[in-house]
Amino acid sequence: MNSQRRFPQQGQLLSVIIVSLLAIIIIVGLSLKKRPKIQVIEATAEQVMPGDSSLNQAEPENPCPEITAVFHEPGRIDLLANDAVFTLTRDSLGWSEPVPAAFGQHGRQLNCIIYEADKLLIGGDRLTITGTDYLEIFSERDFNAPINVILKFGEAYLVGTTTGLRYFNPEQPDSLWKTDILVSRLAEDRDGLWIGTFGNGLWRFDGQKWQRRHLTRDTSIFDFVSALNYSYPFLWVGTPSGIFRYDGGTWKQLFAADSSEIYEVNCFLPLALRTYIGTEQGLFVYAGDSLTAVAEFANERIIGLFRDQKDVLVATRDNGIFNLQGKEAVLRPEQLAVDRNVMAATQ
Repeated sequence: MNSQRRFPQQGQLLSVIIVSLLAIIIIVGLSLKKRPKIQVIEATAEQVMPGDSSLNQAEPENPCPEITAVFHEPGRIDLLANDAVFTLTRDSLGWSEPVPAAFGQHGRQLNCIIYEADKLLIGGDRLTITGTDYLEIFSERDFNAPINVILKFGEAYLVGTTTGLRYFNPEQPDSLWKTDILVSRLAEDRDGLWIGTFGNGLWRFDGQKWQRRHLTRDTSIFDFVSALNYSYPFLWVGTPSGIFRYDGGTWKQLFAADSSEIYEVNCFLPLALRTYIGTEQGLFVYAGDSLTAVAEFANERIIGLFRDQKDVLVATRDNGIFNLQGKEAVLRPEQLAVDRNVMAATQ
């Protein structure tokens, strides 16, 4: 009797085991079916070349360009950005949208502009004289050196190149005034001419002799001149080492709030009661024998300062051009982000 009772119990136990095994197999099978397949790939790094199509696709179609140079005459602004020249004009309604100028590849080498009534003198890899709309090229003169600055000088012009200073009259052969200097800036005072250089110091020419000017405490302080402006009775000199003013007898270096911080100077705008100074660290104003920062333009890289009617225009490298009063935008950088095919069609 006892043996007969054990057989059914053993059969029940075997059934439970079989059912459990089947359940486990089903669960495992379902989990394997849902699990994603993982594929291991051995990847190698490849150098991306500048012309790689994948890199070009990653770039935005119309990036906002950096403004590299700005030029001005009343009612007109010309600027260089993205290797292209743009023009803005002012009428009774305000400033126009920037228009790409038909100036071809010369725009890549545009360093300075002199505005005349019916023509433009453009300095770059050569001296080019064009119509005011850039459409007609009247003449070109190659000095075998890039041109950095042009100054109207009587009925002729002074042309500062990377190899020296030249006297240029369109009707005559040019003459070399001074060689072996890289001219960066020019300014004329009442009795002579100031020449700033890049690496060759600050010079003055009185019509007969050349004299290099420097400070007794630091004879190399004017080796690199990045800004130069004369407005009676002061000469303003900007360098990567600071802001300097000369009154005809004494040199003075300017500091903000009695600090010793150095500012990299790009431009000056002397007015009747104050002088604005554009630097890589922001905009400053010198008035009442005190140099202070203009808070609205803190840390802006200022590359141009201009007076247009009653407005003071402030050109920045990264964020466009503004009216100083209220920092009202004259030009936003995104306005320069035109389609390159459209730009090429105008050139």
